[in-house]
Amino acid sequence: MKKQLATLLLALGLMTSFSAMAQQKIGHINADELLQLMPETKTAQQQLETYGRQLEKDLKEMETELQTKVNSFRENQKLMTELSRETKSREIQELQLRIQEYSQKAQEDLQQKQVELLSPIIEKATKAVQDVAKENNLAYVLDSSPSKAVVIFTADNSEDLMKKVKAKLGITN
Repeated sequence: MKKQLATLLLALGLMTSFSAMAQQKIGHINADELLQLMPETKTAQQQLETYGRQLEKDLKEMETELQTKVNSFRENQKLMTELSRETKSREIQELQLRIQEYSQKAQEDLQQKQVELLSPIIEKATKAVQDVAKENNLAYVLDSSPSKAVVIFTADNSEDLMKKVKAKLGITN
């Protein structure tokens, strides 16, 4: 008897919470698309590409220097003393190590630069979405970006916030 009563109370509680949730308004937005539409994103991407090209240029210069040293070593190794060969070989190995370290550090720097440039843009977009959600009394806003796979189905009572958020951000296209 107690089990049946507990099950009945649980079922009633679930039905009540489901009906309360059904009355809550839900919105969705494609956050990836929103970020791509923001002019700040295009500027940040250009800055990131410029920064990446400079890092790549520096790395290529180091690799050219390495190749020059390797070629010189190969051409002249028969004429070198044992001590000279060991010294030049060590220089080449150290340069290879510096190139590897630089490459790794460059990747980390590029990722850090990306975070630095995109964080304020993401914060601005998030604030606009939050403002629109509050203005429209939405209980939840889901990200419908295909890359996130958060929203698989959009019901008729769900509201796409893209137009309102774009207006809030002043994006006209």
